[in-house]
Amino acid sequence: MADYRIPSEWTKDGMVFGQNVTKETIERLESFEMNEGDVLLASYPKTGTTWLQELIWLVCNNSKMTLARSVPLDRRFPYLELKLDSSHTGIEMLQMLSHPYLMKTHLRSETFRKQIEIGKVKVIIGIRNPKDTLVSFYHFYRMSYNLGNFSGTWDDFFELYKTKHITYGDYFQWYSSWLQYKDKPNVMLIKYEDMHHRMTDVIKGVSKFLGKMLPENIMDDISLQLSFDSMRHNNMVNKTLTGTFNMQISPFMRKGKIGDWKNYFSQEQSEAVEKSYKDAIEPFGISLEFE
Repeated sequence: MADYRIPSEWTKDGMVFGQNVTKETIERLESFEMNEGDVLLASYPKTGTTWLQELIWLVCNNSKMTLARSVPLDRRFPYLELKLDSSHTGIEMLQMLSHPYLMKTHLRSETFRKQIEIGKVKVIIGIRNPKDTLVSFYHFYRMSYNLGNFSGTWDDFFELYKTKHITYGDYFQWYSSWLQYKDKPNVMLIKYEDMHHRMTDVIKGVSKFLGKMLPENIMDDISLQLSFDSMRHNNMVNKTLTGTFNMQISPFMRKGKIGDWKNYFSQEQSEAVEKSYKDAIEPFGISLEFE
């Protein structure tokens, strides 16, 4: 199924999109002005984006649990390039909120180069080891109506990856575009695996980066809210209300584990990804956990 195409497919700079992301929206974002205190979460799909969104929102809002448990995350923390309906995108939803804006994107850094370099916006880059990311992406393809409910096998999906024909483009090209900014003072890198092993440290780091001095009891509340079991059963974050996923095929929050890739990858597939990892990620001085 290397020739698989998602519904209404189109491409831009090697990135594949469907009808829920338009060229016009991306062009608008290239000139979209971000202000002091705004936060942009940039992550490749299936690298813990929803987890990080909830973490950032809770930190920025002093853990307002009542609000967090009653308003869907996508309304509190809009997905910039997503087309919501015939007349609204994440940009419009964002502009219904007050500053500072909290916003997410899966686009490469080129779209936001000007805003990153101006330095007003705080950028948090989320990253996850590529093998687990690809397995999670495979299941996402299977359950997403927008992506056509891919019916192929894992090996079929890996062929799509090899030909760089998956939505938002190649993982390694994507991170090469963002990691060039990782040492700027307005940029922070967060590893998915650190959130598993050192969540309290991650919360403290994000709080410091965003200038939020939270007491220990608030950080404890946030940590509890961010447990995988809590997130998976929280309808404000688990996507059950969106209607864009077939949860009978796979839940949006499936396992949340490190090392599940070993149940899917062949030795050849594993070695191919490891080579790309060594070539594209390690030169930035970044080491990721694979199990």
